Amino acid sequence: MEIVTNSIMRALDRKAIDEIGIPGEQLMEEAGKGVADVADMFLKEIGGKKVAIFCGKGNNGGDGFVAARHLGGKGYSVDVFLVARMDELKGDARLNLERAVKLGIPVHEIDTPPVKLDFEMIIDAMFGTGFKGKVKNPYRNIIDKINNANIPVVSVDIPSGIDGDTGQDGGTSVYADATVTFAYPKLGHIFYPGRERTGELYTVDIGIPPELIEETSPRFFVDEPEEVACLLPRRFPDMHKGDAGKVLIVAGSKGMTGAAHLSAISCLRSGAGLAYLAVPEGLAPVLEMKATEAVKVYLPNIKNKFTISLRSLGVIYEYLSSVDALIIGPGLGRHHETREVVLRVAERTTIPTLFDADALFALAKERGIWEKIKAPYIITPHSGEFARIIDVPVEKVSANRLRSALEYKDMFAGGVLLLKGNPTIIAQGDKVYLNPTGNDGMATAGSGDVLSGLIGGFLAQGCSPLDSARLGAYIHGLAGDIAAERLTARAMIAGDIVLAISDAFAKIEELASEG
Repeated sequence: MEIVTNSIMRALDRKAIDEIGIPGEQLMEEAGKGVADVADMFLKEIGGKKVAIFCGKGNNGGDGFVAARHLGGKGYSVDVFLVARMDELKGDARLNLERAVKLGIPVHEIDTPPVKLDFEMIIDAMFGTGFKGKVKNPYRNIIDKINNANIPVVSVDIPSGIDGDTGQDGGTSVYADATVTFAYPKLGHIFYPGRERTGELYTVDIGIPPELIEETSPRFFVDEPEEVACLLPRRFPDMHKGDAGKVLIVAGSKGMTGAAHLSAISCLRSGAGLAYLAVPEGLAPVLEMKATEAVKVYLPNIKNKFTISLRSLGVIYEYLSSVDALIIGPGLGRHHETREVVLRVAERTTIPTLFDADALFALAKERGIWEKIKAPYIITPHSGEFARIIDVPVEKVSANRLRSALEYKDMFAGGVLLLKGNPTIIAQGDKVYLNPTGNDGMATAGSGDVLSGLIGGFLAQGCSPLDSARLGAYIHGLAGDIAAERLTARAMIAGDIVLAISDAFAKIEELASEG
């Protein structure tokens, strides 16, 4: 599913009007009709007849006037509350206001909330996706009134008060049960809190030719289950473990055996045939008992420490020549010799490689390292790790992860950037994917190690770095959603995500078999 920014949507509207010759009035008519059709569906379900439509003075309000006219034509009792004066409206919005008035639809000019909302549905058409800044009165009081009315709400394009590009609210915003957007979903529907406020999202075709979107860059996508199903690596009845992919996982240090184990077991759960778990030799007593399905490779320790030394390089290089993918970093530690191991392996590897956790710490210290990496690679930082890599304050990244990813993605021209969060952002070249699965219960120690194992497993099975990142993020998040449903988001831990991976695959593989 493709999504757009406000600037892209405005450009598409302008091209449709100026280049294709579709009148703006016609686009507004299709938009408002789409809102009325969705509202009609909900009203029939609840047996409602009375509708209140709150309109602003812009085109979002114009869509509301069109919806009022169509709902009136379907036999509903409609009242419009205009948060402006009628003489403030211009263009197509004013035209549709006049049409509604001529049909006898009551239009009330208001600057305070109605005393009583005696309706069975509210349609919110006050602000559009271009809203920025803070919600001020009278809108603030009106939004609060709507939210406290206990009446189903359908928002037009995006809930009023939500920024269409960031999903942030202006201090308050409408909590919609459903949102009807036009042509393409917007970024504000995907990022929180906009994602939560949107409710059920409906996308209405208003007549903008789909080929116009192909001229834009960057392009934003949200994977749907059917698309993920098509990415799954093929399996054959007569395949053996070598055919299913072999992965070398360089991980672990004192106190961090769990990271190594979670990465290895989730790698195998991805469908990979063989995981070589390369860890400091001092961890052998733990991992021999814990990671029974992985083949252990014990690496020389730094003296009196349980973290790998430079003497590990020979063993690592030997395995690099016989495996299909490399994962390096989970729980690896930050000793200066261990960091040097990461740097040398990064320059040596030519197989698909995933750099995670402590490997990212090591690489962040070395300016220009990304140009030296010959292998196709993926990096999987969270906001703090990414801030260290690009050398900016973490607050800047956290404030707008998408903007940070877009600004710095070309720094990793040879690889794929996966910036963790909700949603997780996956960027390569002019394509950006926003992963729709996952929940706050995944904010738990070890969750990132599960993700790394999944992605590395897909790399070993022959998926491209971009497809591996998309698959890993989606399956990881879906498994997290299944775990949260079973155990609650509050109580789940990383091991619960691992246990739910098989159920996540079952859901996706069912779609693949149907396709």
